[in-house]
Formats: sequence, C-alpha cells, structure tokens
Amino acid sequence: MKTSVVTSSKGSRESGVGNRAKKPLFATVYCLLSTVYFLTGCGKIGDPLPPIPRAPLVIEELQVAQQGTELILSFPLVRTARATKLQRIEVYRLIESASDPQGVTVETFSARANLVTSIEQIPDKTSTITFRDALDLKSNARNLRYRYAVRLVNQAGQAADFSNYAMIVPLFDLALPPTGLNIAQQERQIDLIWIAPTANESGTAPANVAGYNLYRRSGNAVVKLNAQPLTEPRFSDRSFAFGAEYQYTVRALSLLPGSASLASAIESNESAPLAHSPKDTFPPVAPNPVTIASIGGIVSLFWPLNQEPDVAGYNIYRAESAQTPLSQWVKLNTQLHKTASFRDERVQVGKEYFYQVTAVDVYGNESLRSETKSETVNP
Repeated sequence: MKTSVVTSSKGSRESGVGNRAKKPLFATVYCLLSTVYFLTGCGKIGDPLPPIPRAPLVIEELQVAQQGTELILSFPLVRTARATKLQRIEVYRLIESASDPQGVTVETFSARANLVTSIEQIPDKTSTITFRDALDLKSNARNLRYRYAVRLVNQAGQAADFSNYAMIVPLFDLALPPTGLNIAQQERQIDLIWIAPTANESGTAPANVAGYNLYRRSGNAVVKLNAQPLTEPRFSDRSFAFGAEYQYTVRALSLLPGSASLASAIESNESAPLAHSPKDTFPPVAPNPVTIASIGGIVSLFWPLNQEPDVAGYNIYRAESAQTPLSQWVKLNTQLHKTASFRDERVQVGKEYFYQVTAVDVYGNESLRSETKSETVNP
C-alpha cells in the first residue's frame, strides 16, 4: 500500500499539467487506501456479541393448591437489571367439568376463561408471586376442575403468552376449623388442647377429619410445630422461650376421596388464633443438703449448686431461734449470693444461730427455704 501511494505521487510530478487534472482521482484512491490501512493496521474487530438476554415474559411454573376455602396460586417471577418493565400480571380462571379433556387450546382458554384479577403491585426483585382465590364450598357445584393461567403485560400494554395451566379439583367435603383452642403453661412445656370439628364446610356431617397441624407465629415467622400429622386434638410445645410473644392456630386435615394418605390431605381454615406469652412463675428447688461448720469465730455454710439453668443466685437467712416466724428471719446478703458457700462473720462466740438458704432464678422466683441448720460459734 505504501509503495503504491509513493508511485502515484511521483508520476504526478513527472507528467506536469496533464497529470494534475487526474490528481483528484488519485487523491480519492489514496484516501480509500488509507482508510483500508487504518482499519486493518489498528486492530481486529471481534465477532459481534449476542445481546444480553432479558428475563422471559412467559411464566412456566404456575402452581395451584387448596388450603381451606382458598385456592392458592404461586409462581416465581425473575427480575434482573434488564428485565422488561411490567405494568400488571393478569390471572385467568376457567371452571370446567372434572371429566372434560385436560388438553385445551390457547384459543379455547382465551375465549372461555374469565379475568379474575390484575396484580399491579409487582416486586422489583426476583420473588414468588402468590394469589388467593376464594372458594364457595357451600354450593352444590361439585366435581369441577379449576384451570388457571397467568400472563404478564408490559408498560406498553403488550401481553405475553399465557403461562402453563395449573389445574385442581377442589375438595368440597373439607372439615370446619377446630375450635376451643386452650393453653396450660407448664415449667418445661406448653400444653395445647382443642375441640375437633363435627361438620364440613359444605354443610355435610360427620366432619372429614384425619389429623391436625399446629402452627406457632412469633413476629413474622410461622412454624409448624408437629413433624408428623397429629392424630389427637392435643400437643405439648417444648421449644418455647419464656417472655416470647406467640400466637397459636390449628388446622384440621381432610382426606381426598378414595385416599388414606395424610401426605395428600387438605388443610382446613385455621382456628381462631390464641395469643400467649409464657411467664416463668416456677421457682427453683430449695438447695439441699446444706452443711454448716464454725471455727475462728466464723460460721460457714455449704450447699450444692442448683441444676436449673436459670438460677441467678441464693439468699441466706438467719435467726436466733428455730421458732422465729419466717417473715422475721434476717436476710444476710444485700444482693444475690452467686456461689454455693457463705461465711457469716457477724456472730458472737458461744452463741447459737439458725440458718436457711433459698435459690432465686432470673425471673425473680424464689425457692422454698432449705432445711434449717444451726451452729454454735466456736472461737
């Protein structure tokens, strides 16, 4: 390229005026060649990169499940920095006979389904979207299949394709929720009992009850307390903490027609919630045994440490007669005594004193008095 340019320039100088008329053509060729040189000599242009993919607009993991008198739809919604801006999520429902073919074309579904709701409060981050569709189990319409689909609509008003179909045949003979939930606080457990339902949401009887699930709410956290379905209307909660704020609810479990498995049972609506804040009103056991000795004008007491983990310390009481009323015994420690021994130096040699010891927990519960021990002060 460089040699060609030089030659062209030299030829123009030798040819005089005649060649000067062709100079614009050579200049054009020179410019084109220079451009080619610049493009080829300054680095290779790489292969074009594919565009960064946007989050898909079509939902493919729609699910539906029955809980009580509601059908709960759920699906994951993926949100990325390049996700399409959404205006709403449309939820469609088609109620059909349970004997109808399960295969339905998009055109048929679109023509027959009803728009149930439009969800416009859409999270900016990836999350699971849920929608609860109320059921009327008191109607006589049975053996119906509920078919759902959702679709996303962007801010330009353009609707994406429908999601996969989520289908369910609701259980109409679903037990009413349990009633009469009651609590008895024990030191190491909370005993809960409730009354079993006697009828179903549909109005039929007896109640379709095969078991129960018990739930405990603390703040925004809800946990199911039973690892396996409960077969009796009672449960003991041993995982509680004193001072916490709890709310308990229980749901009955109803079997599907022809099924004997609790794994596929449907939960009823929840019972009326019962709030409970466990309070520790249970004192420790009295220290035992207490031993006593005196030497050098001092009385020393010893006892084993209490085994309760919430014991905060001990109180030591003294009297000059075993018949002294308990209210008149003198407490020797101004603050809780932390160790399992005590030295009483405020005594008189040759005089007999009587002692009792109690344990106190972190909630201020004081044990009964220990057995009374007496000692005559030795010099």
